[in-house]
Amino acid sequence: MTLFVVAVTHRTAPVTIRERLSLPIEQQYQWLQRWGSQVPELVLLVTCHRTEVYWLDGEETAHRGVEWLAELGGLTVEELQRWVLQHRGVEAVRHAFWVAAGLDSRVVGEPQILGQVRRARELARAAGTLGPVLDRLFSWSLATGRMVRVRAGWSTGKRSLARVAVREAARLCGDLRAARVLVLGAGETGRDVIAALGRCQPSVVWWTNRSPGRLARVPSGEPVRIVDWSEWPRLVSEVDVVFVTTHAPEPVVRLEHVARHAGLPRVLVDLAVPRNIDPAISDVPGIRVVTIDDLPADPAPVAAWQSAAVEPYVERAVQRYLRWSAAHSIAAEIRAAHETLQSMLERELEKALRLALRDPARAGEVKRAAAASMARKALSPLFCALESEPHRVSLALRLLAQNR
Repeated sequence: MTLFVVAVTHRTAPVTIRERLSLPIEQQYQWLQRWGSQVPELVLLVTCHRTEVYWLDGEETAHRGVEWLAELGGLTVEELQRWVLQHRGVEAVRHAFWVAAGLDSRVVGEPQILGQVRRARELARAAGTLGPVLDRLFSWSLATGRMVRVRAGWSTGKRSLARVAVREAARLCGDLRAARVLVLGAGETGRDVIAALGRCQPSVVWWTNRSPGRLARVPSGEPVRIVDWSEWPRLVSEVDVVFVTTHAPEPVVRLEHVARHAGLPRVLVDLAVPRNIDPAISDVPGIRVVTIDDLPADPAPVAAWQSAAVEPYVERAVQRYLRWSAAHSIAAEIRAAHETLQSMLERELEKALRLALRDPARAGEVKRAAAASMARKALSPLFCALESEPHRVSLALRLLAQNR
């Protein structure tokens, strides 16, 4: 069996392509059930920055993942081909470990990817498409990702796309102190935006969510006001900056929400994929729309990364997984050999026991003869392979000789 991965990520494709490959969790489950019957194991990883398909197959089926994603996004294979990243075998394993470690993230070391990788594994488990190979791959990559964060000093959770977005909004506005801000969405990204804004001292932050129950309790002293979802269209005309972190399948902030207020200096930051701010708003004078792809490059802590020996650590974890995978690939042969040897030993021991009981005086002789017979039968397959595989037989014999 060979491991394959086909990925469309922020490194390979713009948001206009990635948003076509973004699926809500319910549809991801249905997708797994639909295609999972075609391969032994299958996992789908979907985030704002990537859609990746991992699968196991005994044939050369790298094209299959591209076909799956093309259909998912309503694209032809030819249209999608230029945007995909494809790996197999060792490189597919290495890619999975780098992703979980946050080394391939838009913001290097961001912690959200750990939860996203875990959800992808559990969703595949629920859909019945997670087998032992991908289960071990994702579990070990998660463990490696957690350790990388500790070694590189990223475990404090301060690295996030929300922080980058707030810094960029402050740069575009000159300053966010005394600014009026509206945040739509109370998911993980929305909460991160609220936390990042707390250090900027805006005059007021209005925060809303379609489901009021998801709004977290606001610490006292912070200029955050919870408002009903129905209120935000009116507030758009009163704020300087809008952060949209919702997970709607289509734009939430549409042209009609801002067209009648054209000319006001505002920044709209869209942190959703698919985009939740109508791209047409970019043409409205005085309004700057910032998407995920417009955010500045992450100032990754390269020095800390290198001094912590992160890359060698990840590579050692990859090699450890590959050793497990090699052993797992011959698990059926090991079980068959064990069963054959056990059956042979039982027959020889039963025969020796009968002879020893019949003539106790010859018990020592019977024991030695039985041991010699078992040794000959156990080594017979190796002796038969000597002519064609002398080096491998020699290694096996040395290993047997050491196990005393």
